[in-house]
Amino acid sequence: MKIQLIGTGTIPDNANSASVLINDHILFDMPNGNLKAMIRQNIDIMNIDTLIISHTHADHCFDAPFLLWYKKNYYKPGYKLSTKIVTDKITKDTIENLIDLSYFGSAKEAEKEFIDFQDVNNIKICDDVEISNEPMLHRKIKYANGYIIKDKNVSIGLTGDTSYCEGVRKIASKVDYLICDMTLMLGNDSHMGIDNILELMKEYPNLKIIPIHMHDKTRNEAKKLKEDNLLIYEDGKILEI
Repeated sequence: MKIQLIGTGTIPDNANSASVLINDHILFDMPNGNLKAMIRQNIDIMNIDTLIISHTHADHCFDAPFLLWYKKNYYKPGYKLSTKIVTDKITKDTIENLIDLSYFGSAKEAEKEFIDFQDVNNIKICDDVEISNEPMLHRKIKYANGYIIKDKNVSIGLTGDTSYCEGVRKIASKVDYLICDMTLMLGNDSHMGIDNILELMKEYPNLKIIPIHMHDKTRNEAKKLKEDNLLIYEDGKILEI
């Protein structure tokens, strides 16, 4: 499995907002500025055929219309024209409203298929991996979702924004790598912190944790920890696992 960390930061920090590309075609979250970030990292945008949005906050979905706009305007033969968008009904409405607000007719006309997060456990989304869903807890957000992506060799978990909740532990118990929220020094009811990550590492000693959605201060403090299974990477890092 190939993983590319497009963004590992949060809105006010130096790094791009959190976004992950799997196997060159499955994109997890599409925050503001993400299309430009992918272009700078030489990602083939046309190859992205599946977009998974964890929740409706701007820094996780606001660039979705630009992905659709790009695919409509720069389509090349041999690529999949349609984009599957896995998300909840509130985020679906948000994306459709953003498309209307963009005034880009080509984004509106782009082929897309919305798939409700509740259906991913029962249908085949991609040929090369299995995708399953686990609800997260993110303060005041009705729908916040994490996912497990598994091929025949390895499994990864992606939490999106979340507090330290039962859903996080469920995903952690089932995967080899956990790509997760570590925004803060100390976690709260919206985001996990270094304290929560250390607790996860004690409970699952074989789990490799790749934190994203980090404030700069959190990243700098986490780098000081001597934990072999805590993998702190910068934007653009590519892993073959």
